[in-house]
Amino acid sequence: MSPDPTPRDPSVARSEIRDSEAQRRLGLLPSGVLPGRAARWVVDGVDDPSVRTLAEAQTSTDDDREALLARAATDLGLGFDSVREARAHHGQRVVESMTAASAPNDALGFSNGFTDTIEESVRDSISRLFKPRG
Repeated sequence: MSPDPTPRDPSVARSEIRDSEAQRRLGLLPSGVLPGRAARWVVDGVDDPSVRTLAEAQTSTDDDREALLARAATDLGLGFDSVREARAHHGQRVVESMTAASAPNDALGFSNGFTDTIEESVRDSISRLFKPRG
């Protein structure tokens, strides 16, 4: 994944690192996404050896990538002292995303997609139960 070349404010990257570290502590982070995220953080101006190494860690193991994230979060002062603290941070971020201005449209999109899936399943079931005659 090549990062968007337009740098964002480093505070955005630092916030994403903290969010990713919370997800890692809770076992919610697919570590395969970390090199792409880290490459973006480097473009955004995060100057940390662990972040730079993580950005190039496409072939390393999940454990190695997670250890690099943990080290970067600690070095940058973005880590958590406990799982409880990570859980509280992650919960707050989830609530913020649910109450963001885009939340109604996001929910509507999810609802429409879910309704379409149910409708497709019902139509499929009906067509199997009531085969056309002739």
